[in-house]
Amino acid sequence: MRMACAIAAAAVVMTSALSGPAFAADTTLHVMSWEPMQTAGTPWWDKITAGFEAKHPGVKIETNFVPFNQYLTTLAAMTAGNSLPEVFYGHVKAAELGRAGLAVNYRDVVDDAFLKQFYPGPLRQFTFDGSAVYALPWTAQIFGLFANDRIMKELNLAVPDTWDELIAMAPKIREAGLTPVAFGNLARNVCPDFLLPLIAQYGGDVYALDDLTAPGLSWKSKPVVDALTLLQRLAKARVFLDGVNGIDERPAWQIAYQGRAAMLYTGSWAPAVFEAEATKDWVDNYSVHKVPAVTAGGVHLTGDGSGEGWVVNAKSPAKDLAIAFVKYMFSPEVYDDHITGLGGFPAMPSARDKVTNPKVREMLTWMDTDGADHILFGAGSWDAVSNVCQGILDGSVEPAAGAAQIQADVMATRSKAN
Repeated sequence: MRMACAIAAAAVVMTSALSGPAFAADTTLHVMSWEPMQTAGTPWWDKITAGFEAKHPGVKIETNFVPFNQYLTTLAAMTAGNSLPEVFYGHVKAAELGRAGLAVNYRDVVDDAFLKQFYPGPLRQFTFDGSAVYALPWTAQIFGLFANDRIMKELNLAVPDTWDELIAMAPKIREAGLTPVAFGNLARNVCPDFLLPLIAQYGGDVYALDDLTAPGLSWKSKPVVDALTLLQRLAKARVFLDGVNGIDERPAWQIAYQGRAAMLYTGSWAPAVFEAEATKDWVDNYSVHKVPAVTAGGVHLTGDGSGEGWVVNAKSPAKDLAIAFVKYMFSPEVYDDHITGLGGFPAMPSARDKVTNPKVREMLTWMDTDGADHILFGAGSWDAVSNVCQGILDGSVEPAAGAAQIQADVMATRSKAN
């Protein structure tokens, strides 16, 4: 924040006190995310930022794109250097930042009616310690299997309803020179997205495990071991890409585009990307399906949260203006522009009608019954699960030992924090 001069600043503050949050002349709000379309030059984002600037003369929105693979390290460096932007995606650090007093608790600045605008799953993702909300979900997501119908038809296969069915068909798909299910885990994020809903499928409570304060609760519990055992069975059956831990997410999509995988595991943001970059063969032939269940007729639980949660820097001198910007972004007209422009998956049911892609509209119908936690915010949780996930995929870790390792690593991290 910079003041042109004391008199001008005082005048602006007096004026803004009547119409909104106080700010000094020539205020810049820094906004950071990993979404490449949320940058200057993207028409719908330019419309959003210009609209706010028009309502607040003297304010400039400066957006900063950081690639996803670099985002956590960038966020950690900014936190350590006391240089967090005014508004940013909190990633898996939202709870940590809030508990440290570095992120605004939205419960203190919006009413219940505002929070009730969101789908329960995405909002729950950013709710901690009972009621504190340290981020607001800009988008939501839900995961599924995207099948190449041409390949499945050629192999006389149906998209699997259960994990056992997927394992049983893997040899036939491999004999055809293809991968059954493509995804990439280089950034260590996709395997937890895959694993954590499996824990819920086996009856576990991932939110409680992430919190890890309930008496007797442990990552060594049976649902975790069962989920890791299933992941191991899938890996040993060569369901996933060979060398999956060394392949990034988008190159894995390219393998699907090129017709070298029968199915692709990813989320509801993908169809909009497919339209922009995928091959005609893929776009013309893919369909979307719920992830398999443990048993026939079982619940097809899958991740339904949000990784893209806006955090407001509680220590910024422009905090009030940053809060106003976030509220503005979630106003109906502005939020509709975001969903329409991004082609994304809304975090608020009010924007459902702005979703035009039929595949995404199909996935929207899963939100009320098939959602499960898939992002961890507790101290040490994400790294511990990500490490074991990698180990299960590459065969270096056994399920029971992996569950014990997660528990030990989480407790070690939290003992150091205390």
